[in-house]
Amino acid sequence: MQEKHLVCGIGNPLLKDDRAGIEVAEQLEGAIQGVATEVIYGVGFEVNDKIMGYDDVIIVDAAKMGHPPGTVLNVSVEDIFSDHKLASSHALTLGSTLKVGYKLFPEAMPKKLSIILIEAEDYFEFTKKCSAHVTRAIEQVIRLITQHFSTTCCSTTKHSCKEDFHENIF
Repeated sequence: MQEKHLVCGIGNPLLKDDRAGIEVAEQLEGAIQGVATEVIYGVGFEVNDKIMGYDDVIIVDAAKMGHPPGTVLNVSVEDIFSDHKLASSHALTLGSTLKVGYKLFPEAMPKKLSIILIEAEDYFEFTKKCSAHVTRAIEQVIRLITQHFSTTCCSTTKHSCKEDFHENIF
């Protein structure tokens, strides 16, 4: 059976940099053969509903962690729980949601999950345009995701990508 791949963008479409994940998912929609995209406007259990049944999932979200605006980080569910810089109410909710999903539905949750966080400059301004730093980061994330899914993972049916996405980001 062919592996299923997903890019899931999380954010608020009306708030400046919080829309970064949505921008990534929208720009990748239909761009990579064999890769689905989803947009989610919150980090509740809808996240699990959207990612269940996929083999390789990349979640993209904006965050405020104290890095320079536009910094791109790849974190795990464990990172969200253990790193105090990632323990904002938004990230903690995403971590909690994912942990519950893996606890209750381990067979349905993705075998491979990457979480990409883009450091936001401004979360609060109502606009449909990201800041310049975040816009550049979105372009970088799109290139990384395209590269990730352009490896043999989309044409193989029995194993996942040869390269670890986490290593490609740093």
